[in-house]
Amino acid sequence: MKVVWVVRPAEGGIMHHLRQLSAGLQDWEIVVAAPASLKDLLPGRRFIQLELVDGLCPRQDWAAVRRLKRILKEEKAQIVHAHGLKAALITAAALTPKRHPHFVFTAHNSLPQSPSPFLGWASNLVQRWLFSGMSTIISVSDAVRAQILRYVPESKVLTIYNGICSSEFGHYPGEMSRQSLALSEEDQVVGTVARLIPGKGVKTLLEAVSLVAKILPRLHLVVVGDGPERARLEAYSKRLGLEGRVRFLGWRDDVPSLMAGWDCFALPTLSEGFSLSVLEAMASRLPVVVSDLPALREAVVPGKGGLLVLPGSVPDWAAALLHVLKDPVKARAMGAFNRERVETFFGAERMVRCTRALYEGMIT
Repeated sequence: MKVVWVVRPAEGGIMHHLRQLSAGLQDWEIVVAAPASLKDLLPGRRFIQLELVDGLCPRQDWAAVRRLKRILKEEKAQIVHAHGLKAALITAAALTPKRHPHFVFTAHNSLPQSPSPFLGWASNLVQRWLFSGMSTIISVSDAVRAQILRYVPESKVLTIYNGICSSEFGHYPGEMSRQSLALSEEDQVVGTVARLIPGKGVKTLLEAVSLVAKILPRLHLVVVGDGPERARLEAYSKRLGLEGRVRFLGWRDDVPSLMAGWDCFALPTLSEGFSLSVLEAMASRLPVVVSDLPALREAVVPGKGGLLVLPGSVPDWAAALLHVLKDPVKARAMGAFNRERVETFFGAERMVRCTRALYEGMIT
């Protein structure tokens, strides 16, 4: 059976999700239509170049719609599956006027919020048109599902949590991680994994660390990830007096071994669909301090696995980090709880199994 995946420009969580799904669906013919930058995303899968761009770019978008229309006509796939909102918009337009009977969309992130009433009204109209033409919508959290249910019946939307292979985490020596970063056993290390954009809130984390460092003199912060804000954040950390305390590592493919040397994981994001990096930290037996957002409440049990903190509040973030770091016994108990929770509820095998069941149910 054949499915065409239409993928927007992506990195990080979406790419990880697609790799896991592809590996678990080896018996399915999956054709990937995506920008050239993602050509090596899924080795072994047939790739068709489709230049999608972020944001609204009428000329490029119309060209993408026409090309995708030709691709779908030639491929004659049983299922068309769009990943990301921009991919869904282009796919919906390419399928107009007659929608595909099995048009699936995975909402990997929260729906965008419009800055003005007029734009909000226009956005609602577009989203109502978009979602109404889909046969099934997969949300990566119940929080995202609740947003989509404003536009479609409950029966059309199901939650399939992102999953990770927990066996890849939690068995690396912490000493090796710390040595690679020139950190000692006595140092206290907070780590984060995030794309360096304003919405991930790393600025708040830097400010909180600068406060906690006045109490915990051996505190260090490790930032894994890249993005357009990296240079600005590096400069800001120096202005905060954190030079030598913060390590910006860029994008890394050795996150499991890096996390082995951390004492705590932090994610100060301002918006989130569902975070794989939080699950990875939990699988690494780390206590987690994350923003108090609906999607993250589905992963983190406050008090047992970590703390939920008001997004953007530097004093609250400093207090939460201090609370975790000053009680290592409780922190280890939180980490053990998190590992068990990931293995029970957020395994990659479960995500693949649910998606397979959805696909097979559509064509039988």
